[in-house]
Parts: sequence; structure tokens; C-alpha cells
Amino acid sequence: MNYYNTGGKTVAKGISPQLEDKIKRYQSLQQQMSSLQQQIQAVKLEQLDIDKALKEIEDLPDDEECYRSIGRLLVKSNIKETKVKLGEQKDLYNTRVKLAEKSYEKIKKQFEDLENELKAALESGEK
Repeated sequence: MNYYNTGGKTVAKGISPQLEDKIKRYQSLQQQMSSLQQQIQAVKLEQLDIDKALKEIEDLPDDEECYRSIGRLLVKSNIKETKVKLGEQKDLYNTRVKLAEKSYEKIKKQFEDLENELKAALESGEK
């Protein structure tokens, strides 16, 4: 069987355009799953940082002064306000993780279905 390269992907010559489209879709879903996994992991790391910060300040008096990060700035605040802001940020990250995990599961299902279609096509000798 002869092969040719399509934008960095090697595809067999003589396969149908429909099968080639399925292969490209399969590769795209694979990349999307990988990207979502990386996003989920990054947000979970942010959640760990928030948990560590909340643990550090949990026993401090609410009116004690502290500094919290807003982008690249440190802003003077108090413990009570900082706890509230960190809690809001933690809730936001929890929501982002849940949404990304739902998206991942949806894409994973599409990926598995397409994988089964491709396997069946290859086993039947479809081109």
C-alpha cells in the first residue's frame, strides 16, 4: 500500500474521502481530548494553591491586614475579604473543572464511537 503525507499526517493512498475525513476527525478529537486534559490539570493545580492559601490564613483574625494578588499586583486587604475572594475563586475553578470534564466526556464518547467505526472499516477492508 502506498502512503502520502497530508499536513504532517501520513494517510494511505487509495482510501475513500469519507474514510480520510473520519481519520482527520479522529485525530482532531484526540487533540481536543489532550488539550482538555491539560486545561483540567492546570485548573486543579490552581485549586490546590487556593486550598493552601486558605489553610494558611484560616486561624488568623479576620481584621488582620494581608496582601493578595490581583494579576501582577499585590493589593492590601484583610483576612476576611481575602477568604471571601479565595472562596469565590475556588467556586469558579470548581465550575470550570466540571464543565471541562463534561466536555471531555462528550468528546471521549465521540472519539470512541469514531474509533469503533474506523476499526470496523479497516477490518472490512473499506478504502
